Amino acid sequence: MKRRSLWWVFLVPIFVGCVLLSYQSESKTELTAVGVEGAQSKAVAEGAGLDSTSLFDGRFPRGSTIQDVLMQYSFSSEEVHQLIADTRLIYNLNRVREGNRYQIEFGKYGETLSFEYEISDDEALIAQFDGYSYQVIRKAVEFETVREHISGAISGSLWETLTELGEKEGLVMAMAEILQWDIDFTRVYEGDFFKLIVDKKFRHGELVKYGEIQAVQFNNAGKDFFGFRFVNPRDGKVGYFDQKGRSVRKAFLRVPFRFSPRISSGFSYNRLHPILKKRRPHLGLDFAAPKGTSVLASASGTVVVSGWNGGFGKFVKLRHGNGYQTSYGHLSRIRVKRGARVAQGQIIGNVGSTGLSTGAHLDYRVQDKRGIYLNPRKRIAWPSDRPVDKRYLDAYSAVRDGYSMQLEEGLYDQGKAEGFELAE
Repeated sequence: MKRRSLWWVFLVPIFVGCVLLSYQSESKTELTAVGVEGAQSKAVAEGAGLDSTSLFDGRFPRGSTIQDVLMQYSFSSEEVHQLIADTRLIYNLNRVREGNRYQIEFGKYGETLSFEYEISDDEALIAQFDGYSYQVIRKAVEFETVREHISGAISGSLWETLTELGEKEGLVMAMAEILQWDIDFTRVYEGDFFKLIVDKKFRHGELVKYGEIQAVQFNNAGKDFFGFRFVNPRDGKVGYFDQKGRSVRKAFLRVPFRFSPRISSGFSYNRLHPILKKRRPHLGLDFAAPKGTSVLASASGTVVVSGWNGGFGKFVKLRHGNGYQTSYGHLSRIRVKRGARVAQGQIIGNVGSTGLSTGAHLDYRVQDKRGIYLNPRKRIAWPSDRPVDKRYLDAYSAVRDGYSMQLEEGLYDQGKAEGFELAE
């Protein structure tokens, strides 16, 4: 009986050890999937004596480190440490980000030749090994730029329509930024349609980001709005202009946000207050938006009020050059001080629910030079920025006419546009 018991003493540790080894093997196999060829890539190159160099690339998985990835290519801990040390002054590779691309080049005998890491959409770290140390540079990423025509009819919202067409959020924001002075994107309708010509930037066959929108047409409630990109030949300044050469940029933004949030309460002279339960004027618009959303100055001006203002809570009021005033209430945070000059589109605060408020929103109001409150949704003809310089109207007309034809035909022909004065 005692002899039998001794066998269990030896067998249990052996069994536990096998389980642990199996788990470690599975974990290593899973991590090996990080690379194109995994841990054998460098070893294969070393053993085969290849006649040419070998390239391996991939993306950093969630939670991985530079050590995790490089060791799957048979880098020793010393080699990893040297790469990190040699590149630290340019970029700290201990801060690699999930999803960012890397590329490793090996020589025909398996020696490391270079390591490349894409820091962002626009920059890459290049580290070339000379046999002793890494020579490191930080350079702009090269893209393949393709100009495309995109069109669609609104179904739901602009964001939903563009994403259904396979486009990304960045295009929604870029398009809204051009048209934000003319179109209230909380009031787009089924059947509204748009057309645009835009540059797309590709790398490794994947869309990385959008370039400039060269031309856009948006039909809102039966009315067409246009924006054509034009470069002033004298100073190189880029702007967007309508069919008559007037700037699309107006003195006031239609909404004080980078997007068009839902209007939770409109302009009224007889609204039932949700807290006081009394009917009283609501001489502005309430925009429902998440707490912390950036609030923008709808026009350039001077801060005349910055602080607590009774039922409005944290409050900012701006006075503009044309005598108009705009106010922003219920903020969670104020980012400007009284007396400061602000530019159109500058962040002046963040959405909150301070004062008499039932939830996160912005109370936005506009007054004319006489102090009369105006309904921002009914102010269609805001004054515009400067039009195209008369000296360059012929050059602008060539750009406008060329892209008007492209938008009308629903296609883009690179050859037809090569002579136009457009910024790259």
